[in-house]
Amino acid sequence: MGFMQGKSANEIGSELAEGVELSGNFYFSKGVRICGIVKGTIRADAVLEVGPSGRVEAEAEVRKISIQGEFSGIIRASERVEIHKEGKVRGEIFSPCLIIESGAFFEGQCNMGDKPAQPAALPPPDETSNNNKKGKNKNEFLKLS
Repeated sequence: MGFMQGKSANEIGSELAEGVELSGNFYFSKGVRICGIVKGTIRADAVLEVGPSGRVEAEAEVRKISIQGEFSGIIRASERVEIHKEGKVRGEIFSPCLIIESGAFFEGQCNMGDKPAQPAALPPPDETSNNNKKGKNKNEFLKLS
């Protein structure tokens, strides 16, 4: 993991092993390394690492994220996002710092600013009524069960 210089051993508290698949809402206080499959929402003021075999389809709100596997969805990182050469990201990134290593894949949008990104507000109910020909909320990115 070349970018996270000076990373203490205490930043990663647990690992989701390869071959494990979970879906739902995830909250953690120490860093997590994902080598399996995760679908849902992820919230933490900690580090999230997506290992080379990791696959994540989620809306993630974390302090830092380091991606060597695949991530699809929305990333809100208060400190930084790192996409390593093996990493593939599809979706939206909200972070003050984005590092993309040569050879990495990124398809989507990146929004950088002085403040950590806040989740987008839902439109008023009349904008998502039957009068909306598309029938989808523009803020809806991933539909997870």
